[in-house]
Amino acid sequence: MAVSSIDASAADNEAELRRLSVILGDVPPADDRPDTVSLFRARVAEHGERVRALRDSVSPLFVANGDLATYATADGPLPELILVGDNPGRREFEQSVYLCVQGRAGAMAHSFFDGIFGAGSFRRKVMVLNKSSFHTPRTVGLNDAMRDDPDIAEAIRRDQEENARLIADSVALLGVPVVTIGMESGGTTFQSFRKTLEARYRAHGNPPAVFQGKRLPSPFRKVPHFSLSKIFCRNADPAWNAALDRFLTRHASVPGLRTDNGNVSSKLLLGLGDGPLLADYLDRVILGNGG
Repeated sequence: MAVSSIDASAADNEAELRRLSVILGDVPPADDRPDTVSLFRARVAEHGERVRALRDSVSPLFVANGDLATYATADGPLPELILVGDNPGRREFEQSVYLCVQGRAGAMAHSFFDGIFGAGSFRRKVMVLNKSSFHTPRTVGLNDAMRDDPDIAEAIRRDQEENARLIADSVALLGVPVVTIGMESGGTTFQSFRKTLEARYRAHGNPPAVFQGKRLPSPFRKVPHFSLSKIFCRNADPAWNAALDRFLTRHASVPGLRTDNGNVSSKLLLGLGDGPLLADYLDRVILGNGG
């Protein structure tokens, strides 16, 4: 027997409720269920309030990301991709902006994504989050801060957990991919972040991510840092190197794109102003769709 449109709609609604139940907790009445975009905006607003409260009550070294406010507004943009860094450095601390354009890595990230999405579009297309909201001049300083003060250590751990939940929730709500900058995998510095991200994502039922109409093999990609052009270079990861080689072979007709040591010339790639070429690098190498 064919399922009526009413029954199909009810089934879809129940599936949606199950998908959102991790975020919603107790499911609200039928006439008071937020849509996924509204729920995403509410989660971003809560994130900002939480970090500001940590800054004001626990330590001024917790840095709120001022750029997120635009995503929390009712008519604001929606991100197409999430970039995740480690923790705020000096410039981020001074400006309350993550991956700010004045820094070396930030300048390169802005140039790369603006080349794909259009000039000045980085902050409307790419949501930048960190594993930790606590500022240290270098990431290794987080361990020192956690050793020196048990209260700060507990706040940092809980902050990492909440950052991870927001990221997993954003994948579930919007289907956006998450690119983590830096190849850190082991160690204890971000252990709370990693464990919570994995658990939260599983609790959502391992939802997929789609980028520009293409379903990705995984919503999560870990890539080299934008600083010192590492994201355009070979490294110890064979899969990364293979994807980079495939990209260079695909675009062998572009003079000078391959450097003498087999890397991609960041100066040429960014300087050409070739949006489709940049987009292909994002798709095939950074997001892992190279086959």
